[in-house]
Amino acid sequence: MQETATRPFQISCGLREGYEESATTHTPAETREVIQQWIAQRLQEIKPVIAGTLIVGEFIYPWTEGSATSSRFEPAIHFKGQVREDVSDSEAKEMLTDLATKLAKTFSQKRVHVEFCNTYWIVEI
Repeated sequence: MQETATRPFQISCGLREGYEESATTHTPAETREVIQQWIAQRLQEIKPVIAGTLIVGEFIYPWTEGSATSSRFEPAIHFKGQVREDVSDSEAKEMLTDLATKLAKTFSQKRVHVEFCNTYWIVEI
């Protein structure tokens, strides 16, 4: 058995367009299709890709309206896995940012959260 250092990633993306509960809400199946199309496109372009697990969850966040405060939630996905060892850190960051940008644009998200190893950033559209 050969051991290597882990290089985990996670991309977290809300599925509701905007903050209103009546707004269009996308499905995990739509997310899976976008990720699969992204992988296929990158393979055609001979660029590195990632594989991972798509996990369904919810974002929970504070909400302020006037002087009233509360919290809200929205459906979300978390795509997580390990970056292969033959992909450099800079290639990994480019790749993760590229997928996060694709998800943000497709699902009309202002922010998509990205984690790689011990680094965190937000893709803002």
